[in-house]
Amino acid sequence: MIKSKLIYPRLIFGLITYATLYFFATVSFASEVKMIRLSEASVAKVFISTRGTVLSFPTKPSKVILGRANSFGIEYVENDLAISPLSLSARSNLFVYFFGRRFAFDLIATPESGTSVIQVRDALEIKPKDGKK
Repeated sequence: MIKSKLIYPRLIFGLITYATLYFFATVSFASEVKMIRLSEASVAKVFISTRGTVLSFPTKPSKVILGRANSFGIEYVENDLAISPLSLSARSNLFVYFFGRRFAFDLIATPESGTSVIQVRDALEIKPKDGKK
């Protein structure tokens, strides 16, 4: 009887704690996804988190050129480019090619305002009509 009185409050406390942590983790991660639409005539300024940033494309890039060697580390994962600054003051251009198109980025390392995931879309791509980005 004494054990059951101790177990239920701990169980309830554990469930409430889990639900609260899950809620805040979901909210904080959702706010770190950004979408940008690019054309060949624009250069996107992208702040790269010191913890790393992923550029997610609709298709796999055919070629990627980093303007300044040894400024950022780049890993290729399917349609994504995982980018990490190799120094706190890293800055470089990045050119991404696919389907005969070129997208240009101005990568800037930052410890404060970097985004974790950036979805890159073509400005010519048809936008959904339901108001979603």
